[in-house]
Amino acid sequence: MLKSFRAALALSVITLSAFATSSAFAAPLKVVASFTVIADFAKNVGGNRVNITTIVGPDGDAHVYEPSPADAVAMAGADIVLVNGLHFEGFLQRLVDASATKAAIVTLTKGVTPIDFKPEFADADAAEGA
Repeated sequence: MLKSFRAALALSVITLSAFATSSAFAAPLKVVASFTVIADFAKNVGGNRVNITTIVGPDGDAHVYEPSPADAVAMAGADIVLVNGLHFEGFLQRLVDASATKAAIVTLTKGVTPIDFKPEFADADAAEGA
């Protein structure tokens, strides 16, 4: 819960900061989100002041995703790129390099301490679901 709150708060602060100096008639901020959950947060915070492009769609898997040329074009034109971090987007560095983006890359989990995975709990959960 705290992790989600921190991520939402970071996204809100970053997005609102981007609007602080813009005029009412400025073009929408071009935001690239690494996957749909982050895109949803950005759209809810930014409303009509952001144009969101999502790299990994709702049926994709960010762990094995292979970026397309269209993804590189979207990254190159972005004002800001929002990513999860914690090695979730294995494709990210290749995409940043290929696109030569100058956008700020914001890692939403920065400062979050991950919880260690305990395999014994996974076994118990699997047995419980059977």
